[in-house]
Amino acid sequence: MYQDRPLRRLRSQLVLTFLLSSLGIGIAIGLPVLLLINRQATSQAQLLLDQATLTTQAFLASQQSDLQNLALLVSQRPTLTRLLEDQDVSSLDDYLNTLRESVDLDLILICAEGKEVKGIGENIPIGELCQADSATGYARLSSGNDVYLYTAVNLESIAQPVYKVVAGKRLSLILNELQTETGLLYFLIQQNQGVVSSDPSIEITSALTSALLNNAGKTTNLTLAQRALRLDDHQYVLQVLPVDPALEIQLINALNVDDQIAVQQGLNRTLTLALFLILLIAFGLGVWQSQRISRPIVELANAAAEFRHGNLDAPVSIQSSVWEISQLTNTLEDARIALQHSMEQLQAEKAWIEHVLNSIVEGTLTLDAQNRITFASAGVGKIMERELDQIIDRKVDEIFLATEGEIAFSQQLPSPGQQRRVSIKMPNGQERLLSISKANLIPPVASEANRALVIRDVTNEEHIHRLLGDFMANITHEFRTPLAALEASSELLLDNLSGLSQKEIEDLLVSLNLGIINLQTLIDNLIEAASIEAGRFKVSIQPVPFEDILNEAREIMQPLIERYELQLAASAVIDPIFVMADKRRTVQILVNLLSNAIKHSPANGVVTIRHAVDGNRLRVEVIDEGGGVPLEQREDLFRRFSHLSSRTERTKQGLGLGLSVVKAIVEAQQGEVGIADQAEGGNCFWFTLPLTNGSVG
Repeated sequence: MYQDRPLRRLRSQLVLTFLLSSLGIGIAIGLPVLLLINRQATSQAQLLLDQATLTTQAFLASQQSDLQNLALLVSQRPTLTRLLEDQDVSSLDDYLNTLRESVDLDLILICAEGKEVKGIGENIPIGELCQADSATGYARLSSGNDVYLYTAVNLESIAQPVYKVVAGKRLSLILNELQTETGLLYFLIQQNQGVVSSDPSIEITSALTSALLNNAGKTTNLTLAQRALRLDDHQYVLQVLPVDPALEIQLINALNVDDQIAVQQGLNRTLTLALFLILLIAFGLGVWQSQRISRPIVELANAAAEFRHGNLDAPVSIQSSVWEISQLTNTLEDARIALQHSMEQLQAEKAWIEHVLNSIVEGTLTLDAQNRITFASAGVGKIMERELDQIIDRKVDEIFLATEGEIAFSQQLPSPGQQRRVSIKMPNGQERLLSISKANLIPPVASEANRALVIRDVTNEEHIHRLLGDFMANITHEFRTPLAALEASSELLLDNLSGLSQKEIEDLLVSLNLGIINLQTLIDNLIEAASIEAGRFKVSIQPVPFEDILNEAREIMQPLIERYELQLAASAVIDPIFVMADKRRTVQILVNLLSNAIKHSPANGVVTIRHAVDGNRLRVEVIDEGGGVPLEQREDLFRRFSHLSSRTERTKQGLGLGLSVVKAIVEAQQGEVGIADQAEGGNCFWFTLPLTNGSVG
């Protein structure tokens, strides 16, 4: 058994050996080569830069020497001496200008005792050079954008006053010649401020100057790519050459290293790729060799991974000549069979428990001795409109809030085996009625819980129970009142017809008519509400003149208008308007809205019907002069059994079906219904009807 142990670890050893060996060889060979390539490229670039710097120094020294010789040559000209002695300024100006052009100078200046006598050159105050302390050097004039290389020579042919000849050249022109000579870019810096460049196309900015100074100070130990500064899509290595320390003038030499960097990067990529291929080949050989030797172990590991993912159907069958692997294969197969049997039992029990829990609408929770919730079912979350993680581990009184004036929820729990209805307050302020039963857990199971509560939301049941009671009371009252009036009026007509006057007979007939109208409206609303509830509600839509609907509704409601001493004002239908509607039910809409307006109108009030065409729809409004509908009651206004809170007995009449029937009929005819605010007060109920094509004449 112990002799086989190296065989079981051979795969990792082989792979690790191949990898470490290849990696060591790659590092031992590749790293020095990479360092050598980088160092060689850096050294070569630095050597070129040093040679160019020496060339630059020699060129500047040569320019200074040539300039000194030219100044000496100018000072020895007899013509210059004669013109100065004669004070012939005009001829002197022409002579100096001709002389400057012939010797390729940018300026020639004649000074006497520190003051300018005559100067030929740039359109700048070159007379400042008369006050220069040194006989040769560099100067930047106050209003110029360039630095000048100058030299001064005394005119010995005239004793008094002492004349001095100053010759100068712009350093930018010298740098242009120098760039042609060496192939380098040059940047002239004074007091850390950029002055000129040998390439006129490059604009000297403060940002560029700062970048030049920072980059020029980088150490030579860096690679070319790290040292290089990118300018106009080219990379340059920089070196600083002090020109005049007194004036803080320095020259930055910039060597283009694009080719060197490209070659260096190409060599680095080639070497890196070669090393990577060597490592890849070594890794492949190691993996192949280890897999060939340790394949049975890998298959066993895969079988164990299948167990972990729940796949217990495939049997473990590994062929191996190693005894330990064969024993491990048999053990895994036995474990697979046992696990498969246990999983089947657990899955069956889980499915049964989930079915039971999903079938229970009520919520279940458990409490510990401190009234802390230790478990809550999904039903509790639905009842309380909370996520379960917001309920568990919280005090029960923090979740189930007692209503105002009631004791805490935990103190209202029933005795074990009994039920109790408890009102709680939801987070949104609404109240909810719960039916609660309690059981004690003896002993506590897998936790500190010692009580279990089963909770059922009975708010809707209680609400429906109250609505049914109110509905039965209202419908009894609504039928009894008009029937009693009809009975009294008919008995009076039968018993005293001969003794009644014509006016009294008309009043009794009007009373009979009103009772019939109320009963008809009530029965229509009951029938429509029943058909809506049963899902059998249908409308017969066809083109109908709106004027016919309006007139029929007015005729039906006129007796009620007169009975309650009101006035009915309706806007006239000037042009024929045809709507797509069910005539009978649309008349019922107006009758319900007018009946509602009559209930809420004060004595001697006016009920108004307005209509207006709005696009392809007709908007109809019924307006009264009542107290209006409070905003908090508008949400339930078009629901069944909805009643407005009112102070008068007349407005409390009705079953609360009229507006719900109105909403159902309007929406069945593809219209809309609602209530709008009136600036002068009162209610404004409106609804829309679709127009037929060409409905307005």
